[in-house]
Amino acid sequence: MLRFHITFLSALLFMASLSSCAQYNNNRGVEVSWQPSALADLKRGESTRSEVLAALGPPSQIISLEQGSVFYYLYERSRGKGFILVLYNRGEIDTLYDRAVFFFDENNILTDFASHIANE
Repeated sequence: MLRFHITFLSALLFMASLSSCAQYNNNRGVEVSWQPSALADLKRGESTRSEVLAALGPPSQIISLEQGSVFYYLYERSRGKGFILVLYNRGEIDTLYDRAVFFFDENNILTDFASHIANE
């Protein structure tokens, strides 16, 4: 009986040594420069496409419209954690999106914009 307990405890310790924890971090996109203070100088109907580029840098995407264009800025942050066992695994990933969008008319004048920075 003692041999069985030692073998069982050895097997449990071996399986416990196979367990682990994992962390996951992933950041993609354009660095968030569209803080409210950076947007304060932009005026609808006055600011130009060049001024937005100078203030915020190149966008993630430029969308061409029939009568104008759109600058789309995106920054994605993913964080995760996991627990790995021999017979059971668990993982969680949370993704947050920071984004800003700027609309320009055919004369490259800013007509509208909006932004959102996700809180962690």
